[in-house]
Amino acid sequence: MASRLGRVFSVSRNMRHNRRESGATAVEMALLAPVFFYLLIGSVELGLMETAQQLLENATYNTSRLAKTGYTNQGQTQQQTVAAVLNTELQSYGNLINTANVTMTSLAYNSFASIGSGGTSGLGTAQQIVVYTVTYPWKMFTPMIGAIMGTQDKNGNWIVNLSSHIVVRNEPYSS
Repeated sequence: MASRLGRVFSVSRNMRHNRRESGATAVEMALLAPVFFYLLIGSVELGLMETAQQLLENATYNTSRLAKTGYTNQGQTQQQTVAAVLNTELQSYGNLINTANVTMTSLAYNSFASIGSGGTSGLGTAQQIVVYTVTYPWKMFTPMIGAIMGTQDKNGNWIVNLSSHIVVRNEPYSS
C-alpha cells in the first residue's frame, strides 16, 4: 500500500511540474526559430554564391584556353569569339548567373614582369601575356548578410562582386 501511495504521489508531483512548463517549449521555439532560420538561409545563400564563383572561375579558365590559341569563328573577330564562348559557358549553368551582367576585361603585356604596369587592352598577339578578369555582381537575397558582405547599388540591392582572374601566355599563332 505504501509503495502504491508513493507512486500516486510521484505522478501527481510530475503532473504539477509539467503544468508549470507547458508553454516553455513554445517560447523557446519562438525565440530560437528566427535565429536558426536566418543561419540556415544565410548558409544556403553563401553556398549558392560560392557555386557561382566556381562557375565563373571555370568559365574564365575555359574561355582563356581558347583565347590563347588565337582561334576565331568564321565571320567574327577574336574578341567576339571569346565573348560568345564565355556567354555559352555561363549559360550552360542555368539561371544561377545572368550573363547580361557579366563583364570581361583583358590586358596584354609583353612579359610577366610587366604585369600591373601599363598593358594594352585586348587579347594580345602571339606570345604576349594576357590577364583576363571576369566579374559578376551577385545580388544578395538576405539583406542582413548583404549589409555585412556587400555594397548597396542605386536600386537598394546588396551586391557582392564575384571576380575571376586568369593569366595566360598566348601561343605562337599567326594572325
